[in-house]
Amino acid sequence: MLWFFAFLAPYINPQEFSFGAILAIGYPMLLLTHVLFALYWLVRFKRAIYLSLAVITASYLWSVPVIQTKNRFKALAKDQSFSILSYNTQSFYYLGGKKENVGSVKEKLAHYLSQQNTDIICLQEARKGFETMVSYPHKSIFGYNQIYSKYEIIDAGVLEFENPSANTCAFADVIINYDTVRIYNLHLESFHLVNKDYNLIKRWDDEVSENEVKAKTQEISTKISKASSKRVAQINSILTHTKQSPYPSLLCGDFNDVSQSYIYRKLSANHTDAFIASGKGFGATFKKLLFPFRIDYILYPNAWNAYNFEVLEIELSDHQAIRCDIEQK
Repeated sequence: MLWFFAFLAPYINPQEFSFGAILAIGYPMLLLTHVLFALYWLVRFKRAIYLSLAVITASYLWSVPVIQTKNRFKALAKDQSFSILSYNTQSFYYLGGKKENVGSVKEKLAHYLSQQNTDIICLQEARKGFETMVSYPHKSIFGYNQIYSKYEIIDAGVLEFENPSANTCAFADVIINYDTVRIYNLHLESFHLVNKDYNLIKRWDDEVSENEVKAKTQEISTKISKASSKRVAQINSILTHTKQSPYPSLLCGDFNDVSQSYIYRKLSANHTDAFIASGKGFGATFKKLLFPFRIDYILYPNAWNAYNFEVLEIELSDHQAIRCDIEQK
């Protein structure tokens, strides 16, 4: 029953039924449970295997794949393509969360971005002053939301969300080759989980009192519900803005939600997921919990193609950077 509601989570508005958003996060684990059950029933020669096989088949046919095997690589002509990288920098606080380490993280990241040499860089939670360390000719800086480009930026702006939030969505109109592209850099509402929340989740298999588990579970569930509801309002503003765009739009950044979510389905409805098109493995970008999650995305126009998608193993944030090459048509 839990799997069924998790399966339907992309179609359940968290503002109307928040439990769907919670189940969406647990969807990969629920699916894994059925895979293990299928193996168990197979060994035991039980008819219950058909139920697990039905669940696995339905997930394969109608859900966003948890694992990708395409790994599509291609050398692209420079006048028909561009590369893009997205990264949540965690405000450069990754190394022990100490202010004295911020400078070191900034320097390492600036050097890393220089080595990557991508055409477009979208950063979330990038602190003021970092733009002076990135040697790109064109920049769009709105607080912690930063876009860097080798191509000319002819316009830029930031979307005002209905509910005041530290999270933002900025955009930049970039002339790339023969076309103007509107790049959206998203940082949607986070769950606002703190280290105590993460630590409890990681040690639930150890000795933790029942009362502590109940209280913390309720607290975490409330945080997830509130954040999911806020994200719905935020993406409504974004989708309205994209519909009014005179240019093809590309959305990337930290969505703070999984691919089985309502948020992802709405944002990807008229776009293609670069990881789905050319990625490999789980594509996990956030590894602070027991299980790795994919919550950072690059969504591009359906008429285009994506190649060479990578999750970059750079240990300077609680997120991983993602990059790919986009072929324009």
